[in-house]
Amino acid sequence: MVEVKGGEFKFGKEGKVVDVKTFQIDEYEVTNSLFKKFQKDFEAPAGKENHPVVEVSFFEAQDYCKSVGKRLPTHVEWEKAARGTDGRQFPWGNEFIANNANTVESGLNSTAAVGSYKGGKSPFGAHDMAGNVWEWVDAWDGEDKRYRLTAGGSFFDDGAKSKIYSTLKSIPDDIHTYIGFRCAK
Repeated sequence: MVEVKGGEFKFGKEGKVVDVKTFQIDEYEVTNSLFKKFQKDFEAPAGKENHPVVEVSFFEAQDYCKSVGKRLPTHVEWEKAARGTDGRQFPWGNEFIANNANTVESGLNSTAAVGSYKGGKSPFGAHDMAGNVWEWVDAWDGEDKRYRLTAGGSFFDDGAKSKIYSTLKSIPDDIHTYIGFRCAK
């Protein structure tokens, strides 16, 4: 886990100043091998043990985090961990750099092993917060309470959709090949 120091930062596309208490967030997305320890009958795709687990519902992600003494990060926490304090659009700065994230530009068309994109590390040291997989956060869609939010973009999206403030809403018990998660405490 990496520590995210408390204090103010610019949240969302509009850059609203928000104050957050100090917290910790996983350095990497939860992997297939970690999830298998939690759910014994889970079968990771061959050769993808160190890739982020996908096809996990919001509730399964929440249960996993609880089982290891953690929780899902709030949307505000997730964004601060990805963005830092200066309002940047990507974990590494304001310009999209294809070599820093697993997005459609990479041509991989699948998940990548966690931590594969070293240049994409956030100011607090968290990896893969742009691209690879959308990540469940503990937040409802503000307009429609049937949906939970995910953050960060995925291999299925282009760089513009992988900006830190980009979100994707999903029904909480749905599963997708491009949604995973990480935990916080």
